Amino acid sequence: MVSVEEIELDRSNPRIRKFLEMYGDDPTPEQIFLALGAGNDDDSGSSTSTTFEKLKQSIITNGGIIQPVILNRRKDGTLVCVEGNTRVALYKHFENTGVKGSWSHIPALVHDELGEAAVHAIRLQVHLVGTRPWDPYSKAKYLYELRTQEHLPFATIVDYCGGRQTEVVESINAYADMEQYYRPVVGDDGDFDTTRFSGFVELQKPGVKQAVTAAGFDFSDFARWIHCGFR
Repeated sequence: MVSVEEIELDRSNPRIRKFLEMYGDDPTPEQIFLALGAGNDDDSGSSTSTTFEKLKQSIITNGGIIQPVILNRRKDGTLVCVEGNTRVALYKHFENTGVKGSWSHIPALVHDELGEAAVHAIRLQVHLVGTRPWDPYSKAKYLYELRTQEHLPFATIVDYCGGRQTEVVESINAYADMEQYYRPVVGDDGDFDTTRFSGFVELQKPGVKQAVTAAGFDFSDFARWIHCGFR
């Protein structure tokens, strides 16, 4: 049981780093949840806000969490949350706003001085092959950043998350194409629909790109078709 006041949110997490840079150092639990894209994991079709509310109410009803969060005790003794940022943020919020219950301490697995490779392994095992998988777009985003920013070898990434290298390459390339061609089409007006990622996965299949170009179109045209539903 660890005091939540001693736990720092994981600002190095690629899923929330840019979000925190945009909105400051004191995000709400729901903002953390949104940044992590966790709402897209709900198979029932509920919205992100609805899924967040389910998590929040579940923790209150049960008086806490069952699955411990995962923390890393760094060399200077500080604790950073590797897995479970939303739950830590909720505990902090409950404690600060006087929600009835015991929220000052949270169940945690604490590792000492984890290296970056071990942190990546935990994220990949939990969110790519574990019980709380990210949506396909979020998985691809993380794989893309591991490959292009962290420069992890494909073999290492595959070892972490399982599957085949061809699937990892396909996912990374689909993410890159979606960012390059789809994002300019939708602009910054909030219409970026991560559920359209599957269309860019199909674009990676053998012969599809050749067929698009052979018909006299380019991949920006393809992105517009995806955005407009092929109307």
